[in-house]
Amino acid sequence: MGKTEETSREHRERVVLELAMGLDIGGAETHIVSLSRSLKEMGWKVLVASGGGRRVRDITDSGIEHFHVPLGSRDPLKMLRAYRSLTHIVKTRNVDLIHAHARIPAWIGTYVAKKLNVPLVTTYHWTFVSGFPWNLVSRPGDWTIAVSDVIKDYIVKEFGFSPEKITVIPNGIDCSEFRPVSREESLSLRKDFFTDAGEGPVLVYASRMNPDLSTTACLTVEAACILAEAHPGLRLLIAGDGDSLGKVQKAAQEANERFGREFVKCLGFVSDMARLYQAADLIVGMSRVVLEAMACGKPCIVAGPEGDFGLVQPENAEELEKRNFISRGAPKPVEPKVLAAEIEEALSHPRLDEIKAFGLELVREEHSAEATAHRVAEVYEQILR
Repeated sequence: MGKTEETSREHRERVVLELAMGLDIGGAETHIVSLSRSLKEMGWKVLVASGGGRRVRDITDSGIEHFHVPLGSRDPLKMLRAYRSLTHIVKTRNVDLIHAHARIPAWIGTYVAKKLNVPLVTTYHWTFVSGFPWNLVSRPGDWTIAVSDVIKDYIVKEFGFSPEKITVIPNGIDCSEFRPVSREESLSLRKDFFTDAGEGPVLVYASRMNPDLSTTACLTVEAACILAEAHPGLRLLIAGDGDSLGKVQKAAQEANERFGREFVKCLGFVSDMARLYQAADLIVGMSRVVLEAMACGKPCIVAGPEGDFGLVQPENAEELEKRNFISRGAPKPVEPKVLAAEIEEALSHPRLDEIKAFGLELVREEHSAEATAHRVAEVYEQILR
């Protein structure tokens, strides 16, 4: 980049192009929406390119321009089309920096960035499969962001990334959207899901419904069945969409038939997750689900495909922080009887109010959308110097 171009860039707003495979359900997708909004509020000109999805409206409603680019396809012709589209966007919109949030966008973005001499930042949101041929398309960019220490260690070991060029920045939560409500409001909200809901505990399980996560959802249904024997007022709401949703819907139907009443409900895709958490007494899930729920002042159990960490509390928070509240390295597998006991113990925990306050403060101090966006912007500024 020439000196004249650098001087010109310094006297206009910085333009960043965020790349995503798609903008449908999922923690990474929600993070991109939140990050884009926060960066815009900080004065960045934000553009977003993705393969589309239900969260695109959240981008455009925020006054951020979205480009439909096939960034989620491995089809060579679509990848070529994506490369050409991104090249055109970067050229015509004076893009200063590209930020890719998945492997295919990072791989295509690498060639666009190299051709146009624009820096590329990549974010790794998960421990994606390694080995041949995946390592060939796992690109670090000029700088890499990992959402947890565990993911940083993984991409260094499996993909050979330089640890000196990786910054750990956890996902950010919009604490103005995800916030505590009064008990009265919570009781009112739950009637939107179960008209007969009362003081009986309302549980929420939320995740994508892929094969692994849907299994955890089904195990949570089994745990709810165990609890329903002693707590007839108990309800379970399951949020999330995906190819394996049918398996979870079947488990819910069988549970309801067994008890002769609908106490488990599959909601599919939920756009307003804050309302769901606010209606609940306890949430089971991982990663962003847990952070959002804690921002609403709710107790959370971290459980997923790789095991069960139990209730989030000061004693295990440091370990969970290292892995972005996912189930990797959990001390025990998810078992319905154990999970049911954990839920019952959590809801009657003598320090429950203290635990809820701890989770709320943790998110506000370490995981707010504003704090995350400022840390990401610091990486951008470092690269652009």
